[in-house]
Amino acid sequence: MTSHQVVEHLIGSIEEEFEGYEIYIENNPDHYRGGYEWSVCKDDEMLHSDLAFSIESAITEAKDFILALNKNEDFMLTTINPLPLKSPS
Repeated sequence: MTSHQVVEHLIGSIEEEFEGYEIYIENNPDHYRGGYEWSVCKDDEMLHSDLAFSIESAITEAKDFILALNKNEDFMLTTINPLPLKSPS
């Protein structure tokens, strides 16, 4: 029995906006290893990039990065600028 591996090949790139960030997914330039390179950008600045084996996992990993980044920003904002305490009435 012969086994075959299905290989996705992206024509062009995928661009998606999520939570105010841009996600870009392209074929990995290293054709020997394959997979996809994804990056998260905001205001024309790349914040993070990584490799994934499928388009679906690239999108999931990029979105997880953004959610963690937003969670960290929310934590930093409440730590640096805590909500004012109500004065006793």
